[in-house]
Amino acid sequence: MKAVRFIAEGLINSFRMPQTSVFQLTYLAPTKTQIAGFLANIMGKTEEEYYQLLDDIKVGIVPLYIESIFNDAWTFKKWKSSGAGRDILQREKIYRGKFLIYISADEPVLEDILKFLRYPSRIPSLGMDDELVLIRDVKKIEMESKDDSVVHSVFTYNEGMEYKYRPKGDNSLLFPPRLITVNLKFDRKAIPRKPTDFVQVVESLGFEFDVSEDKRVHIDREYEYSVELI
Repeated sequence: MKAVRFIAEGLINSFRMPQTSVFQLTYLAPTKTQIAGFLANIMGKTEEEYYQLLDDIKVGIVPLYIESIFNDAWTFKKWKSSGAGRDILQREKIYRGKFLIYISADEPVLEDILKFLRYPSRIPSLGMDDELVLIRDVKKIEMESKDDSVVHSVFTYNEGMEYKYRPKGDNSLLFPPRLITVNLKFDRKAIPRKPTDFVQVVESLGFEFDVSEDKRVHIDREYEYSVELI
């Protein structure tokens, strides 16, 4: 299977969990919808084209490094109907994050993505609009697919699944695994957009997993990673 692999590296980024509002928590890594938004931006696509791209691609994510997570706080004015005045909003931010990202798609779409990763039409941002990233080491690779219990990427969780994990590499900061819910598809006609499909995934930083059921993974021989594409 062919895929495009690249590293996204930022100074400050945040990937808000949509279930949080006044205190906005961040995922440890960008989700599929956020990566599709990142790609749609650098490719100069419209909102409708973004949703088509979201359907066209599969994404694998391996968090490589996070130096720290901190809270950013700012005040905002409330609507009269909410009592007016001011309130405080807090948002978790990732400081110096580095993420290895894999994209698979049909060949014409993949070639288009490869072109714009190398020559973006807009300034690359990942998370909020002003959270800029560097795109490094863009490469088209061949990945071997197989069923295996070992996985290094963010991976989908099924009810009753068990897993063991151990540190991999020399990450100076480790984040233990946690189970989260991420959106996959939206009702394009609803305003605001409403999710119509979601999945539970396990995310972490710096660990290798052995899960209780075989998964369809794709092997990156250069990095020695087994990656699930979502």
